Amino acid sequence: MVALVAIGQTGDHVKSPAPPARYAAEGAIPMPEDRVADSYAIYSLLMPGPTLARLPAEQGAPWAIAEVTVNDNDRSPRVPPQGQLKPPPDDPKGFNEAVGDYEANKYARVRLEKKEFHLDHAFTLLDPETAKSRSYPGITYFSEVYFDAKHKAALVYMNEWCANLCSAGTWIYLEKHGGQWVRRSGVVAPRA
Repeated sequence: MVALVAIGQTGDHVKSPAPPARYAAEGAIPMPEDRVADSYAIYSLLMPGPTLARLPAEQGAPWAIAEVTVNDNDRSPRVPPQGQLKPPPDDPKGFNEAVGDYEANKYARVRLEKKEFHLDHAFTLLDPETAKSRSYPGITYFSEVYFDAKHKAALVYMNEWCANLCSAGTWIYLEKHGGQWVRRSGVVAPRA
């Protein structure tokens, strides 16, 4: 299996980290039924992200996940997946189809449902303002998951925001092998 290479983002990184720029729950739609199982399998696989995984135990519970996905307008900088990742040279078709799904749906916001996640750690779904006003160590934002036609390849944007201490957003490419989603790129969280 060939790992994808992340391409460094360009831009001015002098500003303090901030949550996604214009995040809003307005206009959020329910997740389309044909995306539910695979999307939540991917979201659950990616939790915790690398930032939350490194926090001391006393700061790590519960996790907070934004209740609505971010769209292209919410991300800053607005780097598209193909601006940060390269398709795998052995089989670029799935990646390229997932980029096509991103292009078709990049302005949609999807409302997430807690019951669909499969996590064995306490978490809550929150709007960003609630997360900032309470004692959560941070909040994880996801984009909608973008798929190829056969749901064998997927792209998702993940951003972990924790006040002025950190903000790390990245695109992640995954492929489904043997019925399980496997990360092919992106930052891998350290495991205890």
